[in-house]
Amino acid sequence: MLRALFVVLAALLVLLSMPGYLFGELIFVSLVPLFFAFEGSTPRQRFLLGWLCGFLFFALLLDWLYALWDWAGVFIVLGHLGLAGLLGLWWGLFGVLSYQFDSFKLNSVIKAFFIAALWVLLEYLRSLTKFGFTWGFVSDALYQHPQLIQIASLTGAWGVSLLIVLVNFLIYRALRERRLRYGVLALGLIALDWGYGQASLDVHLRRPLAGEGAQSRRIIIALIHSNVPQRARSDPAQLPALQNLYLSQLDQLTNENVDLVILPESIVPAYLLRQPDLLEPYQEHARRLGAALIVGTIDYRDGKLFNTAALIAPDGKIADLYDKVQLVPFSTEYFPLIGLLRRLGIENLIGPLPLGALTPGEGFRPLDPGFAWTIRLRPPVAGSMEAHAQRAKLVATPICFESIFPQISRAFVRNGAQALFIITNDAWFKGSKALEQHFAKAVFRAVETGRYTAQTANGGISGVIDAQGRILTATRAEQAQILQETILLQDHATLYVQLGDWVVYLVGVLLAGVRLIPLLVSFVTAPVARLTL
Repeated sequence: MLRALFVVLAALLVLLSMPGYLFGELIFVSLVPLFFAFEGSTPRQRFLLGWLCGFLFFALLLDWLYALWDWAGVFIVLGHLGLAGLLGLWWGLFGVLSYQFDSFKLNSVIKAFFIAALWVLLEYLRSLTKFGFTWGFVSDALYQHPQLIQIASLTGAWGVSLLIVLVNFLIYRALRERRLRYGVLALGLIALDWGYGQASLDVHLRRPLAGEGAQSRRIIIALIHSNVPQRARSDPAQLPALQNLYLSQLDQLTNENVDLVILPESIVPAYLLRQPDLLEPYQEHARRLGAALIVGTIDYRDGKLFNTAALIAPDGKIADLYDKVQLVPFSTEYFPLIGLLRRLGIENLIGPLPLGALTPGEGFRPLDPGFAWTIRLRPPVAGSMEAHAQRAKLVATPICFESIFPQISRAFVRNGAQALFIITNDAWFKGSKALEQHFAKAVFRAVETGRYTAQTANGGISGVIDAQGRILTATRAEQAQILQETILLQDHATLYVQLGDWVVYLVGVLLAGVRLIPLLVSFVTAPVARLTL
C-alpha cells in the first residue's frame, strides 16, 4: 500500500511541475517518491511500479486529447488510455533497468549519475522514429526559467533532464541515508547550473540588438495570431470569412513596420497555392508591404497532399516551399494501418481529411528565398530606416508537431537556418494545457539552436523567443491579434548544433561500460581462479 501511495504521489508531483500546472521548480523533488517506491522491490515489481507511475502521469497529462471527442467519439478514450499505457512502458523500463545498480558497490553520487543517465537514454529513445513522442519530458518543467536551461545550448534538453533526475536521486539518498551532504550537493548542482545560465545570459545582454554587427541581421517580424475554432476552419463554407479574417489583419500592417509576416498552419480549407483567386490577395499584400509572407496551407501536387509552408517574396512570387516531414501518427496526417481502415470504411473518422491523407516532405530544408527577396534592415538609430541590398537569409518553418523534436530544429540549423518560425494549428485542443506544453517546446528549441524562435498559432499560443529562451512577447488571445517583434538572424552554431545528441551517446557508452565491466572482470578472473585451485 505504501509503495502505491509513493507511486501516485510521484505521478502527481511530476504532473504539477509541467507547463500549465503549478510551478516548474517542483520537478527537482517530484521523482523522490518513486525512488522510495522502488526500495526492496524485485525487477518485476519495479517494472510494474514504474509503469503504473508513468501511466498515471501520462493519463493525466494528456487529458487534452478529449478535446477531440467531437471528431473521434469513443475512439479517443481508447487512444488516450492506449497512449498513456504505451508511454508508461518507458517508465517501467526505467524501473526494471535501474534495478541492476542496486547490486553494484557504487557510492550514492556515482549511482545517482547512472540512474540519471538511464532516464536520459530512455527519453532519447522515446523521441526516435516516426512514432516518437517527446511530450512530458521532465525538462519541460523549467521552460520559464532561462537561467536553468542554458546548458541546453551545450547538451540539448537531455542535459537538463540529466540534472533534474540527478538532483532527485541525491535528495532521495539524503533522506534515506540521513546524510546532509547529498542534499547540499543537489542544491550545489542547481546553483552551479543557475550560475552558468546567468553568466551566459549576461554575456548575451552585453550584445544588444543595437550592437556591433546587428544592423545586417536585424529584422522586424509580424505574427498573425488567430483563434478560429477547428470546426469552422475545416468547413469550406467558412472560406470567405477566413479569408477576410487574415486579409483584414494584413491590412493593418504598413511597409514601414515589418520585414516578414508569418501566418499560421493551413489557414484556409482550400488548396491556396492552386487557386489563384485565393492566393493573389496575399501576393498583393507582399508587394504592398515590400515584405515576405510565410503562409501555411494544405497543398496538392502530383496527386499527393502535403502540409506546406509557402514563402511569398516581396515581389509576390512564390519563392520556396517546405513540406512537413514528421507527420503526426495515428491522425489525418499519417496512419500506419490506413489500408485496414479503408477496408473497414472508417478512414474518415477524424476531421475534414481522411486518416493518413498526407505525404511527408523530403527533408528538413530551410526556406531559401534566393536573390529575389531583399529584406529591409533597420539601423539601430531610432526612427530611421535603410534598405540593404543583400541576399536574404535562410529561415526554417517547423510545422506544428515538428517543434517538439530537438533533432528536427537542429537539422534545420545545420542546413543553414538563421531563425526558426514555427507555424501551428492548436485549435484542436480548445484552450487546454496542451497549448502551453507545446509552446514550452519552442523555448527549448531556441536555446538548443541559439536561434530566435517565433511560433504563430491558430487556437494556441503565439510568441517570440530570443536565442537564450527568454519569451519576448506571447499571446493566447481569443481574438485575432498581430504581434510584432525585432529579432536577430543568427549565424553561430551552438555546441548542440555542432555535436548533436553527444550527451546521450556518452551516457549510453558509460551505461554499457558499467554493465560490461563486471562481465569482463569475471571473464578474466575465472581462468585465474581455476589455475589456483
